[in-house]
Amino acid sequence: MDSELVPLDVVRDGSDETVRFEQRYRGVRVFGAHYLVRMDKTGDAHKVTGAGGRFLTRLSVPTTPRFPERLALEVARSRVIDQGGDGRDLTAKSGGLVVVPVGKGVLAWQVTVNGLDTRRRQPLLTDVYVNAGTGAPLFASSRIHSAAEGALVTSGTTVRGKTVPLNAYQRADGKYELRDRARAMWNGTTGEVLTYDAQGRNVFDFLGPLPPDTPLAASDTPAFTGKAAEVGAVDAHWGAGQVYEYYRRLGRNGLDGKGGSIRSVVNVTVLGQPFVNAFWDGTKMVYGGGGPDHYSLASALDVVGHEMTHGVVEHTANLVYFGQAGAMNEGLADYFGNAVQAEVEGIDLTDPDAGLLGETFCRTAPPRQCAIRDLNDGRTAPADYVGATGRIDNAGVHLNSTIFSGALWDIREKLGPTADRITLKALSEYMTPLDDFTDGRRAVLAAAARMRLGVRELLTIAHAFDAHGIRAGWEHRIPTDHDTLLRDIADPGARPAASGDHYVVTDSTPPAPPAVYAGRVSGGRAERLSGPEERYSFSPATDGGTAVWATYTETGTTWRIQVWSRPLDRSQPPRLVHEGDNPVFDLAVEGDTVAYSLWDPATRTSDVWVRKGDAAPVSLTPRPEVSSEAATVRNGRIAYVKEDPGHMLIVTRDLASGRETELPAPQSPPNVVGLVSGPVLTGSHLVWLQDAQRDGGQGIMRANPDGGAPTVVSPDDASAQDILAMDATDTAITYSVFPDLSVPINENLPKITQIPINGGTPVRVTCNRGEQGEFAAAGGTRVVWLDGTAARVDLATRARPRGRC
Repeated sequence: MDSELVPLDVVRDGSDETVRFEQRYRGVRVFGAHYLVRMDKTGDAHKVTGAGGRFLTRLSVPTTPRFPERLALEVARSRVIDQGGDGRDLTAKSGGLVVVPVGKGVLAWQVTVNGLDTRRRQPLLTDVYVNAGTGAPLFASSRIHSAAEGALVTSGTTVRGKTVPLNAYQRADGKYELRDRARAMWNGTTGEVLTYDAQGRNVFDFLGPLPPDTPLAASDTPAFTGKAAEVGAVDAHWGAGQVYEYYRRLGRNGLDGKGGSIRSVVNVTVLGQPFVNAFWDGTKMVYGGGGPDHYSLASALDVVGHEMTHGVVEHTANLVYFGQAGAMNEGLADYFGNAVQAEVEGIDLTDPDAGLLGETFCRTAPPRQCAIRDLNDGRTAPADYVGATGRIDNAGVHLNSTIFSGALWDIREKLGPTADRITLKALSEYMTPLDDFTDGRRAVLAAAARMRLGVRELLTIAHAFDAHGIRAGWEHRIPTDHDTLLRDIADPGARPAASGDHYVVTDSTPPAPPAVYAGRVSGGRAERLSGPEERYSFSPATDGGTAVWATYTETGTTWRIQVWSRPLDRSQPPRLVHEGDNPVFDLAVEGDTVAYSLWDPATRTSDVWVRKGDAAPVSLTPRPEVSSEAATVRNGRIAYVKEDPGHMLIVTRDLASGRETELPAPQSPPNVVGLVSGPVLTGSHLVWLQDAQRDGGQGIMRANPDGGAPTVVSPDDASAQDILAMDATDTAITYSVFPDLSVPINENLPKITQIPINGGTPVRVTCNRGEQGEFAAAGGTRVVWLDGTAARVDLATRARPRGRC
């Protein structure tokens, strides 16, 4: 038999026993395919009372990969770079093969990418799933789920000066360390609560296995004061014990349900600066050490409960950290974090601050200003669901969590701690990895019914979900104001390009790999442009008459990265422009002139190459210490970003004569290397972004195509915005601003804004409430973009900006 069920876990709740199975297809695990068998045990007899979940019976997919593992690592790495990762600091590691349950199944490589998101100054630890037949990235999911012998009872001082009892351990040298072997899970070998001190090291050193040289938080005396108190070690250790006992009262022995050791790391930084965050990475909790305005996040018991609950979720339903399933993952962590705090600290749920998460970790800010989220924010799915695509917050896992957790918290306010048992039973025995909000509602109601709650209690639960708009079909009632060119873009890395009345974009019908499609902005059918022999196609660009794109293509027994060119009218077959082993990005085209950037993994630099017709390609920056990227071509001229040691600049070059003009970024202050990015050549102008202070705010600059007469369109001063992307025509400059996700509402997602080419008042292109992600300026004021508003990704367009919204 091709498929089998492998047991993962058994959950026992009185006479109820639930066995959780994972499906394997020809020995390869099936992503998200969990099947639950529920039984009633009386004596030695077992009676099956229910079963459900996901068992895929129509899988038919080869389990031998065609796309090599080494290239899958580069594809995954490039995917994360697109989402804000610093390419120079990212590493990729294979996690093996998995079958993704799309159609008859897609064999995929699971690749874990870690490093640093330099824009957000946050760590990255992301699983990217890459089609093992074609090399196309399928989707990505973050692993960072943000916010005895010798044993003795000691004491410690929390960051706020409160004395709490601690279970610690005295070593042979007489020192004491935060090692708790006094809990019921300790079996003489494992089952400890351990708290480590990162001693100010960078947070990305702690993504993955715990560095073996990380010490346990220690003290010379039985009283843990001083540094152990200041960095949050006492809070983390005490809090972990409280959360363990809370779950033990609910019948669960530790995060894994099997009494496995619980590890916390405190006092991490990010690039030497305070790390004001916390996360569960799959094996441990990691907490920043605080700073002048914040205590360590370990000082907030609800945050400790939140992060530890991510461990419980991972060992039960393992809700995928993406979209609605990820928002449920976050929502359950919010719920149980607050439930732990309410129980341990005796908080009355009628307190208006009872639903706040993390309200106490600020040194001076009041609770409501400090809180990370509010479970009593009253948000509903139809009105408030944040329409993020996969490029932001894993499609809204934090932005939408309080819709689900708010319903759960309403239930707790009505039913009290009984709601904790219902919710844990639903998580452990009824939910599966790919569930959405509606599935979550059904799971909670099914768990409550199995617990034999009365009709009144079941109605209370149903009314709570109703109040938050969690009903079947809610996603399909959201208005938009655009013309739709293509619906349901399935390529997660899709990025449109446009010129005049023509656009190109990648799309796919899973499990087929993304292909390049071309169409008219004025409407009509899109036609496939890339050839059928090609595999994963990406990064298309067009000048309105010709398109270029890159592919991963199987050639004999090897895979090569290729660049292709073809007329939009398909009058000629695709022409091979480049073939090699190194990753390709930032394609540009004008007629038979093609520009592209090549990344060299050995030197961790990139270079812009130009090829005209059948002539040999030429590197514009052949010196090994010089890097270049982001080329744009127009009217026989190319512009690109060049980075010399110690400074960055925009270069504009006449391709016929080779004459260049350099426009360096100002350095203000003088010891700061100013940034330039995103050059665009229009018919009459060169436009680019500039951040002289390197503070994140970017001004918009304009010059003649040859670099003459540079002028400011939008100043790079204290009012400058953090621009996410930009494109331009001779008429207008279109841009989007990096999202402000501090308040989880649609208004704070990227919105497309437009200003006249000579400057003026910015206006909105569309009033759609969701994310307007990747976009391209087609001509005049017309824009083509990917829109996530309607619970799907549409390729959208408008001829003129909407104006005020």
